Amino acid sequence: MAQNPIKSGELDRIIQDLEKEVRENKNSVVAHHRLALAYWKAGRSEEAISEFQKALKLDPASFEIRINLGTLFFQLGRLEEGIRENKEALNAHPGSAEALANIGSAYLQMGKFQDAEGYFKKALELKPEMVPALTNYATVLVELDELDKAVEVAEKAVCLAPEFGLAFNNLAVACFYKGDVQRAEEAVQKAKQLGYPIHPDFEAKINSAKQ
Repeated sequence: MAQNPIKSGELDRIIQDLEKEVRENKNSVVAHHRLALAYWKAGRSEEAISEFQKALKLDPASFEIRINLGTLFFQLGRLEEGIRENKEALNAHPGSAEALANIGSAYLQMGKFQDAEGYFKKALELKPEMVPALTNYATVLVELDELDKAVEVAEKAVCLAPEFGLAFNNLAVACFYKGDVQRAEEAVQKAKQLGYPIHPDFEAKINSAKQ
């Protein structure tokens, strides 16, 4: 969801206007969706979920609403519910790399690495240059001990997005576990230059391996 800066008082006024619009147009998918987005921006998550669900009752096949609701569930740590919404989005749009990558990311967080691998593969077949999917896929491959492939995927991610600190962090992890400590250290330094916070334990492992 786009996060445009809106002052608190202005957002309150927008919500009041949207609530009035919903009262006057109870069967409007657009009105419920817009109100859900405003509640979400205001941090009123449960109200946002309720409005997303009302919109989906009126338009169950809406890809955009499913993806937004799924993203909100992911933000709240409600991964199973987020996966469910993204799978519903896939039913409407089977060729969505976004939904596939979202599900892969959730399975990664849940430690279901083989499931995550399958969804990332499908997403990258559709969009081979999808950097967030490549970056997370590299992490999955490390967890599955497919280290050569992990380095290859991570290298592609940093080539496509040379200003993306997380991509360099994940390249460092893949190189380290493959045994290339020098390349791992170089990737760590690049990630730090880009402002990415390297985990102290991982940096300590690299320093120890150099000795």
